[in-house]
Amino acid sequence: MAQSGVMRIWSSSTPAVRVIALINIVLFAVPTIIDMVGFSLAGVTLTDLLLIWGAKNNIAIAAGDQYYRFITMMFLHAGLLHLLFNTMALVSIGTDIEQLCGTQRFLGIYLVGGFAGGVASYLFSANPAVGASGAIFALIGAELIFIVRNRRLYGDQAKQLLANVGFTALLNIGIGFVTPNIDNMAHIGGLVGGVICGLLLTPRLIPVMNADGSVVPAKQTLSWGWYGVIAVLVVLVGIVMTAIPAIDLG
Repeated sequence: MAQSGVMRIWSSSTPAVRVIALINIVLFAVPTIIDMVGFSLAGVTLTDLLLIWGAKNNIAIAAGDQYYRFITMMFLHAGLLHLLFNTMALVSIGTDIEQLCGTQRFLGIYLVGGFAGGVASYLFSANPAVGASGAIFALIGAELIFIVRNRRLYGDQAKQLLANVGFTALLNIGIGFVTPNIDNMAHIGGLVGGVICGLLLTPRLIPVMNADGSVVPAKQTLSWGWYGVIAVLVVLVGIVMTAIPAIDLG
């Protein structure tokens, strides 16, 4: 029964969500399995090497120009529970956003919002970090904007939907403040990035009457939305290139 439930959820997910989830799972599972047979390089397990090479590391980014870490950190996870929670959230929230916005806009929100989360972590948290949480919080931010933008269409449900999504965001941020080893700055940065990208990329649903008299929602998007996303990227890159990151001097 549990397996059929998982398969049902997976089968209802969208293409880009599945690809990202599979990348996350493979990058965690394959090194873990290889580690189990005793493989290592210079005494370091493959899992540890991936985390060393791909985690957000402020010193490596600032001193070594290793900017790729803002991307790789989104696809690496530090443990099985970390991976499971993020995968469940990705499949749940990401499927909704991809269905509502389309694959390209979903990826824009996910990647740019996740980058914003990494930049916030870079500025305000000295600790190394990995995980898709910042990008997932970006999806939450975009979902909030979508509901607000289409609140008239949702009618009486709008307040309840906003309360549910808002409560989820605040609860997880609250947990991040009281739980060690959670990069809450990435969560907050991802949420803010998702709100901004949501304003630029999520559609407004306009009721349109068909010839047979039925009413269906048509999607109306900002014609200049992608230019705005590019501007956000430029600002984020400028911040990374000029700001002094948080460094642990202890």
